[in-house]
Amino acid sequence: MKPTIGMKQKTVYGAIKTLTTPTNRNIAKALGWEINRVTGRVTELVNKGMVRANGTHKDVQTNRTVTLWEAV
Repeated sequence: MKPTIGMKQKTVYGAIKTLTTPTNRNIAKALGWEINRVTGRVTELVNKGMVRANGTHKDVQTNRTVTLWEAV
């Protein structure tokens, strides 16, 4: 049985499923949201077992290694 999720969580989950490189920054950019709105929803989805880390990616804007997410 799938866990119950809210509308914002569904929106973030859909973005993770469709983006080529679903990082927090890319999800925020695709949705037109601030990154702090995204990170909380991603954490909630991870805690519900719907999303997991799927490697890392070098963010060219910040020059940092960031997490790639995947829908389970």
